[in-house]
Amino acid sequence: MDYFTIRLIITIIVMIALAYILIRFRTNRNSTRSSLDMMKLRMERGEITEEDYKRAKERQGKK
Repeated sequence: MDYFTIRLIITIIVMIALAYILIRFRTNRNSTRSSLDMMKLRMERGEITEEDYKRAKERQGKK
């Protein structure tokens, strides 16, 4: 194998590794819930009051 072939193989391996890392990062990031969604779940479970939820919503600028 010459120098060019080895360099090409290493470049391909690095590109595949970077693509794999980026795909995994985006997948994990999209699956997280917003803080407001978590507050709503807590309200539904009875962990916080509806008033607490409304205050959190107002702090985030939501109506």
